[in-house]
Amino acid sequence: METAIARRRERITCDEEERLKYGYNITTHFRYASQKRKLANVQAACGTPMFNLTYGATATIWRINRGLKKNREERGFKLNPTTGVWGDSKNPQAQQTPDSLHTEVNLMVDDTCNILVVEPLNVPADNREAFIATLQYVLETAIQAVYKLEANELDSERLGEGKYLLFWEAAEGGAGVLSQLLEKPEAFRKIADAALDICHFKEPKDSCIQACYECLLSYRNQFDHALINRHLIKPWLDVLLESNAIAQVKGLSRDEQYQKLLEQTDPNSNFERVVLQEIYQRGYKLPDAAQELIAEANCKPDFIYKEEAIAIFCDGSVHNSPDKRRQDQIERDNLRYKTGYTLLTLRYDEGWQDKLILLRSL
Repeated sequence: METAIARRRERITCDEEERLKYGYNITTHFRYASQKRKLANVQAACGTPMFNLTYGATATIWRINRGLKKNREERGFKLNPTTGVWGDSKNPQAQQTPDSLHTEVNLMVDDTCNILVVEPLNVPADNREAFIATLQYVLETAIQAVYKLEANELDSERLGEGKYLLFWEAAEGGAGVLSQLLEKPEAFRKIADAALDICHFKEPKDSCIQACYECLLSYRNQFDHALINRHLIKPWLDVLLESNAIAQVKGLSRDEQYQKLLEQTDPNSNFERVVLQEIYQRGYKLPDAAQELIAEANCKPDFIYKEEAIAIFCDGSVHNSPDKRRQDQIERDNLRYKTGYTLLTLRYDEGWQDKLILLRSL
């Protein structure tokens, strides 16, 4: 709608503040970038699972404003697309052409950022809603403290009726901290320690009953003030702190992954197994899959690294014929230009071992 007009307000009156503090009905949606999702979990010392974590680098996130919360009869906003004027029937400019006033117009912004989806496990049944809301702001505030972030650099929201907590790096370019929660085993222990301090459990504050503006309350979470209760979360933080809570990437062991890849290789290509054995013996990171079709390019590399977007082709003697080489070139060009994969081609009759140095830094 190129005719729409919007202008940032410099200030509002106290009457407008009182009227608008009802807030807007804003929903959040996201989509993981292709091949950039990491899974992990956090467990207590006794083995009890506490969180399932899903990290997505450069994910797409949408924020949709569906109108004022207090106005349940009308959804969205009204817009005259002819004049570009926002408003309702009370707006004199909108009254000029009432027939062209569009209703249920939703405002949407999108962004690309790093996200972390946290699924709390074994949540107490009592006061579940209050527990989840408190956990959301405890984690957000503690992450900001541990990694020295400003309040506007990290944002969060509850999704799926509180089943999931979504965190995203709201600052332009991202702070790059959410990935560390999966990569560093001690990350959640540091967060728990900071949270206990923030919530006045290390140095008690008598004037703080359930929560205060020096711990978890803020202007931004004012609609959840009635739910936030720091005492609900203390047992959880104690377990997270005293346990050997670590982020463990889900998946097979290195030996199990090696055997799985051997089974997936082309039974007619011994060269594939020679290459895989060389990668394994050098201690390099093993591929994620073998002989897996990448549908966007209609191409099936011999091995792929999904997160790093690297495709390995092991060309034995069957690839010597001119027709086969032409077909290989077409398929691999499609893969390179349609998906952005980096191609690593290894020929059996060339010094292919030297090319594997590319995998050393993975």
